[in-house]
Amino acid sequence: MELEDLLFSHPFPLVIVNRRGEVEKVNQKFELFLNRSEKFLKGKRLGQILSAPEIDRQVERSFKDEMEIIGYRFRESFVHFSPFFSSSVKKGVLVIFEPAPENPFSGDFLLFLKGLSHEVRNPLGGIKGAARLFKELKVYDEELVDVIISEVERIERLLNDITGSYDFSKPSFRCENIHKIIQKAVNLFSHKISLLKVNVNYLFDPSLPEIPVDPDRLTQAFVNIVKNALEAMEESAVRELTVETGYAIRPADFIFVKFRDSGRGMDEEELKNLFLPFFTTKERGTGIGSFIVREIVKGHGGEIKVKSEKGKGTEITVLIPMKRRDGKNPCG
Repeated sequence: MELEDLLFSHPFPLVIVNRRGEVEKVNQKFELFLNRSEKFLKGKRLGQILSAPEIDRQVERSFKDEMEIIGYRFRESFVHFSPFFSSSVKKGVLVIFEPAPENPFSGDFLLFLKGLSHEVRNPLGGIKGAARLFKELKVYDEELVDVIISEVERIERLLNDITGSYDFSKPSFRCENIHKIIQKAVNLFSHKISLLKVNVNYLFDPSLPEIPVDPDRLTQAFVNIVKNALEAMEESAVRELTVETGYAIRPADFIFVKFRDSGRGMDEEELKNLFLPFFTTKERGTGIGSFIVREIVKGHGGEIKVKSEKGKGTEITVLIPMKRRDGKNPCG
């Protein structure tokens, strides 16, 4: 009866398939999703029902490798696959169809162009900063060359994404060290950090394992957060940015990345509207950056929390799932 209750109460269409990919159990939302009864669906291969053999391949992969596959894009849904156990025995795969959020950039070309402009401007800023340092140093620096090449490649990937119907919420996961991604994002602002004389503190938990993320998208998110923090500290007497990582207590099996700045902070009205497109208090701002950060974090199955006080600074916490199974990190 507990399984029946779970199937009934789940908010998305859900189906349990056996090791051969054949439908064993569905919830009512899945019946409505396909306009077919459980009696009709039972015993048929999921890929056959959906006319999508790639779905069967993902089911087989999830079952065979005992791995969760999160956010596989299928038509208008994100599909999640997870091994299904009963009394510690692997029985099949749980498949959930989560409706893909509407891309707000698809219906408003002007909004799309502003978002594109915003995201291209960030890596260009990193390239400009590296070039200025080159000019000041007047010597060859391999690390600065790597920054320039890396950021040019990021622009190329961004433009390639656009030609393939760009979607901020559709990540491409691979196992990465979160600290390397953070330091890459912060290092892109090394020139500005030096000019503003910002003290950057890293409080990293060295025990964090590699986790499955989209490094390009997460770099986008962290770049936006660091950029906003530095801009908020331009008029501050004390300029300090602290980046902390660790294991989250709630929710479990998540890590956190916390950015704390000593900038001007935000009032309640600004906090309430922070993630709305076009909302900005900056004279030349687009109001897109924070919105993009939230969409990227949501695309990772994560969560973002913000605390701020006018005149005292802002703390942004990004929670990212580790996608653990059987108590172990799948990237381990």
